[in-house]
Amino acid sequence: MNTTHLKALLLAIETGSISAAARKLGKKQSQVSQWISDLEIDLGVSFFDRTGNKSTLSQQGEQLLPSLTHTLAQLEKLAEKASALSAGEPTTIRIGIEHYVPEAPLLNAIQQLFLLPNLHVEIYRDEQAGLRDALLNGETDIVVQHESNQLHQADVEYTKLGNYLEGLVCHHSLALASAQPISVDVLSEYKELIWGQLGDEEGEGFSPDYAVINDLTMLIKLLEAGQGFAFLPLANITQQIQDGTLVRLTSEFEQSEIPRRVELSWRPGLTLSKTGHQIIESLKQCHEFLA
Repeated sequence: MNTTHLKALLLAIETGSISAAARKLGKKQSQVSQWISDLEIDLGVSFFDRTGNKSTLSQQGEQLLPSLTHTLAQLEKLAEKASALSAGEPTTIRIGIEHYVPEAPLLNAIQQLFLLPNLHVEIYRDEQAGLRDALLNGETDIVVQHESNQLHQADVEYTKLGNYLEGLVCHHSLALASAQPISVDVLSEYKELIWGQLGDEEGEGFSPDYAVINDLTMLIKLLEAGQGFAFLPLANITQQIQDGTLVRLTSEFEQSEIPRRVELSWRPGLTLSKTGHQIIESLKQCHEFLA
């Protein structure tokens, strides 16, 4: 089954005639007509009902048209992907994001990657050490993590992205919201909701009465229900703060909001390819971390 013949068939259906398809292809009508006839013989169906010099799409043709369109689209993707591979372009990109780096400032940048043709995107979360090992071992292409203490990282390429703010928040109905600036003693009277891994945060925090919750969505829902306070990335609760559901708290004892710096690392050589360069530029230019 010839791809050119399939394309000619689809063009004949789209233009409404074999002669129009032949003109667009720069072929003789008899040749295109023969291609379509050969397809009909091979498949045992009739794509057109022919009456004199007029051809109309048959019932069988109507039923097969979605499959024809899908098949040609997949063939085009196959050719594009093969071309990308032969040119050394990446077709799959794996991005690791460190736990607790908020996803909100990255959403726009990641959506830009979806616009790149023939690119599969895989995104996962891990601890900083695991992400670095995966990057060095070639298991991951790109890492977004909290800023490293290393002054120079010779084995990977990297750039600073910016920072996000973590701050104290609670539901607007709590007395905490109207008792600012708050003291440690006041905070200790309320349950603290800690975003973290179970067992990792024991003994830390602002209150002796706390709950450690790994699921950020659940934690935010509890805050919205008036259950205690939390120290969270403000980027993840922008809407709740804007509509007044949650209130940012100020304190007497230390910074109420702390900037956390974030950096982008990628495997050496990634930006030598056109696609790799576009990916890194999208992440560098379209993120929404604070400068």
